Amino acid sequence: MHSATKDSAPLSPEVADGSENSVTKPDHALSESRAAVGVGLIAAGLRAIWVLLAARAPVGLSDPFVYLSAAASLSKGNGYTSLLGRPTAYYPPGYPMFVAAVQRVSEFIGQGPRLILILGLAQAVLGGVGAAALVIAGNRLRPGACLGVVAGLLFAFWPNLIIHSGLVLSETLYLSAFCVLLAALCVWTCRSGPTTRNNTVLVISILLGATALCTLVRPQSVAVLLPAAGLGWLLGGLGWRVALRGVALLVLGMLIAILPWTLRNALVMKAFVPMSTNTGDNFCIGFHDGATGGFSIAAACATSGNYTDGPEIEVARDGELRARTLRWIADHPAEIPALSFQKMQITLSHDADAVFAWESYGADVHLGNSERSLLNWVSNIYYWAVSLLALFGVALVLRDWRAANKSTVNKSAANKYSALLRQTSFGLVLVGICMFGALLPVLFFGHERFKIPILPCVALLAALTLHTFFKRSPGGGTQEAQRDLASESAEQEATQ
Repeated sequence: MHSATKDSAPLSPEVADGSENSVTKPDHALSESRAAVGVGLIAAGLRAIWVLLAARAPVGLSDPFVYLSAAASLSKGNGYTSLLGRPTAYYPPGYPMFVAAVQRVSEFIGQGPRLILILGLAQAVLGGVGAAALVIAGNRLRPGACLGVVAGLLFAFWPNLIIHSGLVLSETLYLSAFCVLLAALCVWTCRSGPTTRNNTVLVISILLGATALCTLVRPQSVAVLLPAAGLGWLLGGLGWRVALRGVALLVLGMLIAILPWTLRNALVMKAFVPMSTNTGDNFCIGFHDGATGGFSIAAACATSGNYTDGPEIEVARDGELRARTLRWIADHPAEIPALSFQKMQITLSHDADAVFAWESYGADVHLGNSERSLLNWVSNIYYWAVSLLALFGVALVLRDWRAANKSTVNKSAANKYSALLRQTSFGLVLVGICMFGALLPVLFFGHERFKIPILPCVALLAALTLHTFFKRSPGGGTQEAQRDLASESAEQEATQ
């Protein structure tokens, strides 16, 4: 390979100190497990308290009501049906299936009337699982348990996510699965040293299962993993073989979810529907005359039939709206840049959508103006603060990527250099997920909920900033760490 020189770009001290193998030591594994469980219990406890105090049944015709209706149909054995009882594939099936499972358990223990409360408590547990998974992911992004704990706590105390745990919405389920996916992806990316076959099979199994669940709940959001991960591994220096293997695992996980549901849709809907039939609506909402970039029910997206009118009309309506959207885009190319900016602004500027959803989108107004304003401000200020820290985290990842490309290590330190590349590559994966995830609403329409899938990555990048700031030595630890790396390399070379 190469040898480190004083002209090489400096690595951050945590990356350069060569302690990446500490995560494989038994005592560190025990400490990591305890940290993950502790942070998970904090996150679950906060959400459980919120659910016990604030859980409310949704009111009005909106997504929560539709989810509950579909779950009730599944729970009774009538299949996945629309509000009128006809077979449907309008929404992805993951969350209705989860709610149906909770409903069955609630009825089995004689607590069917308390479904909303039990569902909220189940989602509180899922929030704890997500926070614990971020601890594991963060500990691979930098050695030790500090960064992972900070990331997990940022996720645990996130106001909007705490409120979401009491809502009949898919965000909590998706985030839990996505955090587990990130942890498995990070362990797979940052693996170093000898690994047993059982450990490898376990990590890959978790990776495939989490990817499949994410796909069933929110397929568009998990799709951004493919370009983000592939580019992160390639640009990070792991090579095209690693990138291809990683992307192939993600695609396999998605296919595990997509293929059975596609077969069900072919039999029930009598059409090729890989996941859902709401893409036409989502496209049309974002692209029509008078579109504002946000959600709106416009006459331009009306059709002669509704998705509740049966499979044939539902499939035809989806295709008609997609074709209508493509024609509008072709006829109005000059409007796309401004419309795209508006969508991103609507999606990224605030983070208090759960407060509005808690009041059933205006159908169940139970908060006073001051209470609503306080919840909105707390949610938004927390989001803005963590997002600002995450922007510094992006800069740190790019700095370390540049340093890793310029830093050179001789063959005797090849294993250490490989570990550094893996850590840097996973950092680039996180940046890629944030970038592609933030751009995803441009394809549809802007909404605060659409950025929630990238918030675990935002928490990890913000934790990276805090970790780097508090770990930085006052005497120039970066340069010292690089000199230590060069000295160790020279010593190893001399002994050979």
